[in-house]
Amino acid sequence: MKIEERRLFGLFGDPVGHSLSPYLQNEAFRLLGINGVYLSFAVKQEELGAAVEAIRCLNMGGVNITIPHKERIGPYLDRLAGDALLTGSVNTVVSEDGELVGYSTDGEGFLLSLRHQGQMEPTGKKVVLLGVGGAARALAFRLAQAGVAALYLVGRNPEKTNRLQAALRDRIGFPAVGLSFADPGLAEVAAEADLVVNATPLGMFPATAEQPAFPLVACHRGCLVADLVYHPLKTTFLREARKLGLPTLEGLGMLIYQGILACRLWTGLTPPFTPLYRLLNELLEEGAPPST
Repeated sequence: MKIEERRLFGLFGDPVGHSLSPYLQNEAFRLLGINGVYLSFAVKQEELGAAVEAIRCLNMGGVNITIPHKERIGPYLDRLAGDALLTGSVNTVVSEDGELVGYSTDGEGFLLSLRHQGQMEPTGKKVVLLGVGGAARALAFRLAQAGVAALYLVGRNPEKTNRLQAALRDRIGFPAVGLSFADPGLAEVAAEADLVVNATPLGMFPATAEQPAFPLVACHRGCLVADLVYHPLKTTFLREARKLGLPTLEGLGMLIYQGILACRLWTGLTPPFTPLYRLLNELLEEGAPPST
């Protein structure tokens, strides 16, 4: 679908000042010749319903959803589709013929980055997923469907961990294992892992010194360590992994792939990966200014 009139798109979350999505999507629109503009909007939890109504009132083409609204926005939408319907996590809202439809491109975006940049096929791998929030839910379902041999969910909130375990079991019959960051068996799990993914916001700008409490030192040398945080590009978690001689996967690739998939949902057109990666990588290396 070629957009003729200028349409407004955006990002809803709290915070959003760190996000590179406006740079990503505005460049994607330019490359595709789309007359659109993408802005970020700081939306507090109590304002989420009103923000969704603004999508209708302003005739927006769609929005992305980020922390902390991915699991909260569903009831405000007309329906969910695809991965969002399965997982209950939404990162993309599309205005379709008067309906607001929620999708999730997080899981597919991560798998594309894992395969193309991480050079890893998840089938048969033992995976440790740190975090049980919206992004983690999307990844958990996609990884399970991709045929991982084992999936360990490490969360701070036992109730949320149990809910994700139950959802995986009840909806797709996958027996994920739930753990806490204080679990004494975590080092043993780390020693068997082929892939460890930080799906928490720990380490994200401006609190860049933070990292999840996971014993990377116990991982074997072939274990790939991935981080969904992309700002900064080289997180404290990934720097520690590199010091231990472990291969790493930065979060920028997933950001771009999930953004490409979102753009395709909005417009029917697929922007190219390479120029978007080059632009955002340069911005991060130079210290990107806060988006607006």
